[in-house]
Amino acid sequence: MTSLSVVIPAKNEEDTIGHVLEELNLTIPGIRGYTVEVIVVDDGCSDRTAEIATAFGARVVRNTGPGGKGVALRAGFAAATGDFVVMLDADFSHRSEEIPAMLAEMRPGVGLVIGSRVVGGSEEYTHIRALGNVFLSAALGICTRRYLSDALNGFKLFRRDVFTDFRYTSKAFEIEIELIANAMRKGYRIVEVSSHERARAGGEMKSRAIRHGTRFLARIVWEGMRGVRPPEALAARRRAAQVAPLQPIYAPRQRSADDQREAALGS
Repeated sequence: MTSLSVVIPAKNEEDTIGHVLEELNLTIPGIRGYTVEVIVVDDGCSDRTAEIATAFGARVVRNTGPGGKGVALRAGFAAATGDFVVMLDADFSHRSEEIPAMLAEMRPGVGLVIGSRVVGGSEEYTHIRALGNVFLSAALGICTRRYLSDALNGFKLFRRDVFTDFRYTSKAFEIEIELIANAMRKGYRIVEVSSHERARAGGEMKSRAIRHGTRFLARIVWEGMRGVRPPEALAARRRAAQVAPLQPIYAPRQRSADDQREAALGS
């Protein structure tokens, strides 16, 4: 049976993690054809987040490295055993009941499915955040030639090899961009589905528009400079660009039998 890992990074989310896991536990029985494991990454919590996660049956993995969403997700992805990995936030903004719809889009050739708040709406968007998302998603399109409506959303489903076949370096929220770039390097298609974002149910927002927006942009430019074409596509492009052997512009016409008879009579 196909396996799915749900990875939830959490930093002092005792007010919300119970809501997330309660809804997720109600969703899992409806995910037919999959065995599901739930991993909560304790990103240096000083509250009861890990205790509550354990009480709801989640496996708690502790981030022993530097704090940050990117580092925490990398720890969770490394611990995951599923054929597919879905990541969602611990603030109860993402709707786990949308996971089956995301899995339905994971057809052959698709490697990454993103929940789009541009399509589904968001209760958290301020004008600044909405404008920043549009700008950064457009920048990603310019740098990688793959235009997405909501590249920055942390509600993503991907094939395990999108993580295991690469060395990840993101420390914070810019891991969203690294996942997209590596899915493209694998030659996978990226699909977006409608997703509605709720307002944070409690606790403190961890993202900062200016600081993390700058990190997003730097990562977009970096991944674009590195290139995102899969090696096979690059090789095929080089082969197609090779100059074909030159053909002669003029080739003498072969003399037919009639031509030979006329020449004989003329002589």
